[in-house]
Amino acid sequence: MMADMNGAIWPAASGTYALLIDVTEPLALTVGKLGFVKLPPGAYVYLGSAHGPGGLNGRLARHMRLERRRHWHIDYLTEITPTPYVYFEIDVRRLECRWAQRVLDLDGATAPVPGFGNSDCRNSCLAHLVRLPDSFRFDQLAAILNDA
Repeated sequence: MMADMNGAIWPAASGTYALLIDVTEPLALTVGKLGFVKLPPGAYVYLGSAHGPGGLNGRLARHMRLERRRHWHIDYLTEITPTPYVYFEIDVRRLECRWAQRVLDLDGATAPVPGFGNSDCRNSCLAHLVRLPDSFRFDQLAAILNDA
């Protein structure tokens, strides 16, 4: 389900989500153990899962809070960039690796920071943060991920 991130309340069930992130100018930042990274402008998607306490609501509400301890790679990015939309699926399976591969298979998609967001990945994904092709429209995301 695609939802606006502004003031939303999501299900407390377990699931997988995709944060749609808009990087409007070149970014250079230090991201935890990854160190110094550069991100070119563009539309990005971050693929993650929420299987702990609070499920999707707990995780997505955390991503929206401006005041929080940095724990995951994505925390360094979401504190400085707009995250206007989220796509999520309620599912006990962890789908983020499948979704990441599906998005990376798009012509023109790139992983500008190998290892970003997948330090606990068991499937050797290149990254869970993907820069989308310039021609990509966010309304295409549901169809791409549902095919995964």
